[in-house]
Amino acid sequence: MHSPVRYYLVALSSFLAGVLGTLALTRSGGSDPGAASPAAAVTLVDPSAAPAAGAAGELAIDDPRISFRQLHAIASRHAAADPEAAVKRAREIPGHDNREAYLGEVLRAWGEKDGVAAATFAQTYFQGEQLTDALYYIADGWAEADPAAAAAWFDENTSGSVLDDAMWEALESWGRKDPAKAFAWTENLDDYVKSTAMQGLAEGWGAVDPAAAAAAGLEMRETSYGNEFLVSVTTQWAGSDPAAAAAWADGLVDEQLRGAVVNELGEVWSQTDPRAAAAWAAGLTDPGSRRAAEIGIAVGWSEHDPGGAVEWALDAITDPGQLDEMVGDITFNWSNLDPRGATRWLEAQTPGAKTDRVLKAFSGMVLEEDPEAAVVWASKINDPALRETHVRGLLDGLVGAYGESARKAIQGFQLPEEWKKAYAPTE
Repeated sequence: MHSPVRYYLVALSSFLAGVLGTLALTRSGGSDPGAASPAAAVTLVDPSAAPAAGAAGELAIDDPRISFRQLHAIASRHAAADPEAAVKRAREIPGHDNREAYLGEVLRAWGEKDGVAAATFAQTYFQGEQLTDALYYIADGWAEADPAAAAAWFDENTSGSVLDDAMWEALESWGRKDPAKAFAWTENLDDYVKSTAMQGLAEGWGAVDPAAAAAAGLEMRETSYGNEFLVSVTTQWAGSDPAAAAAWADGLVDEQLRGAVVNELGEVWSQTDPRAAAAWAAGLTDPGSRRAAEIGIAVGWSEHDPGGAVEWALDAITDPGQLDEMVGDITFNWSNLDPRGATRWLEAQTPGAKTDRVLKAFSGMVLEEDPEAAVVWASKINDPALRETHVRGLLDGLVGAYGESARKAIQGFQLPEEWKKAYAPTE
């Protein structure tokens, strides 16, 4: 539902929000920042002024050695003193990431303090993507201070991705604080804007009262956003009380909705207690729901314990096609994120039918990205008949797709000479 810009900014926002800074306003003359002093505090009215020395050990904002922690602390002080000048001062900071860290914190703090002033200034000062980014930062801060006002202003004054992002932030915050009013306010939105707003509302409302949010979501079943609303509520519910979420999901009549919900529930639940999630999925009597839950569990489990996820799948999944797909996906993602860990795990497995299945699925998944590695892994399959059939299948696939160039490449693979001869170039 959200633009790539928003996801980048959300990630940056989460990082900045976790960094703490408690340094006080710098005062001239090197005096104790916390002590009363007749000396005037450093102001930022003149954006061209040289950066003043900060508290002990604090670098100036234009010093490329400065850390995000220090930038966060300085930005908070500057925004409190003179936010407009603080925004302009961002130009002094070398490096895109440092500049964005400082500017984002200034705008977020200004939005929380005076959203209208911050947004109005941004519209005159920034253009293009910079304006989109600036308004997101402002919306993020404003939404926490006054989500109703933020939602109303952005709905009236913006459109496109800016409106989408701001509406999501405002309704998420409003949903945590006063979901009934937030829900009522959305009634007057057009369908496009309402769809995005509802996703934010579902996240916020679901975090504080998922049962009530789910009940409201069921009333939206006929809308274009109803199912997505309920899946978003499930995300929050699964993180706080997965057993209660599972009991609610079991009562859903619509098969498509139930499948989407249990898939999300399985993925989120398995991130914290995969064994409990697996036991729940095993008890589902509807085959479609069980399959959806198992796929979600494989994804969530593999995010923190891919080896455990593979071992669970090998023991729990009975459908051969589903098993091969799940094992292939897990090992493929694992090899991309942690290739050394995946290699160590594969090499440590005891030869046998289960390990052969993993090698078969994994080699098939990596064939397009790394044909030689795929063939090498396939050649480690313990069962001779399966090994030869699978390796030849991979080689046939390469030759069928790439012709003579594949035949030439195969000559450099770590393979028995008789196999290389069988695929020797014909030219």
